[in-house]
Amino acid sequence: MIAEKNTSNEALIKGKAASYLRTRKYWLPTIPGFLMIALPLELLAPVLVPDITSSRIYWICVGTTIPFLAWFLVYWRIYRSVFVTAKPESAASIGPEWKTFTFSGWGNETLVAHLLESDSQSDDLVLYLHGYDSGLARGESRALHLHSLGPNVLGLDLRGFGNQGKRYDWTLLKVIADIEGLLNHVPKSLGFTPKRLWIYGHSMGGFLTLRLASHSSGWWKEALRGILLESPLASFPRLIDDKLPGRTVMAKPWVRHILRREYERIHPDLNVRYANSELPYSGIPDVPTLVVQAENDEVLGREHFELAEKYLDKSSDFHIIDMPHTSRVDTIQRQRVVQEWLNVQLEMEIN
Repeated sequence: MIAEKNTSNEALIKGKAASYLRTRKYWLPTIPGFLMIALPLELLAPVLVPDITSSRIYWICVGTTIPFLAWFLVYWRIYRSVFVTAKPESAASIGPEWKTFTFSGWGNETLVAHLLESDSQSDDLVLYLHGYDSGLARGESRALHLHSLGPNVLGLDLRGFGNQGKRYDWTLLKVIADIEGLLNHVPKSLGFTPKRLWIYGHSMGGFLTLRLASHSSGWWKEALRGILLESPLASFPRLIDDKLPGRTVMAKPWVRHILRREYERIHPDLNVRYANSELPYSGIPDVPTLVVQAENDEVLGREHFELAEKYLDKSSDFHIIDMPHTSRVDTIQRQRVVQEWLNVQLEMEIN
């Protein structure tokens, strides 16, 4: 991705859809750091100095530390649930026909992406974005189907998933910045600048697609011709409510406070807040849109689809089909709907 070479901070990335500054490093002691020092000392003190248990000051220190420990444990539970992705199982591999290359994403970190070059030397490109807790290999059948229609196809394991790594301090804004970096790198990998671009997003990839398509930049601002959404996530707050453990969701004000603090720590230039990370506030694309929704969505339910149906342009094509949410399963019906829509797009004359 392109760094702002004329500024003192070369981690500042050009783009419109995400936040780009690196996370600041603070040298002052944090509460977790303090606890890691104080707790062992308090536990060892009675062993090293037996008489200390008769000291009122000792028990005041213990009584002060315990509430902080309880607070930290809840804070850590929320952090682990939202800002750390699950360690992947043995990640599946994609086929050998993919061309692998590296590019620079958020913070100019190096990531890996994969390209299926067109068999017909097409100048068109489709970018496939998988869902949460998934990977390119799991949705490879969709990418291969898109490739069979003629265009070049681009995909990757998103940050925090599959073989990509970078599981900690994970945010959607980092992922979006990664994708902007990938798109900026595409002309170098292809050897030419694509004349037309479509983005296919499944589940979380649908949210990423909506954000990118409504805040396009660079060469792909003019090349973007449409988006395809499969059972898309449309509201980050609703996802968090479903994802948080136990009864934590009942303490929404505190949870939102923790989320806000962590996002502001990770992204000094934060431009998307918790409350506006959903349709319509996250952005409404002004391009042709296909929405394919699983009839019995066992992961997101129907509320995200209903939100998309409410706010997306009425000219968008909506299809509810008999299939599960997971990309592990593909159906002929999904392929038929996608193929019919994309073929019409591909047959349009290039302006």
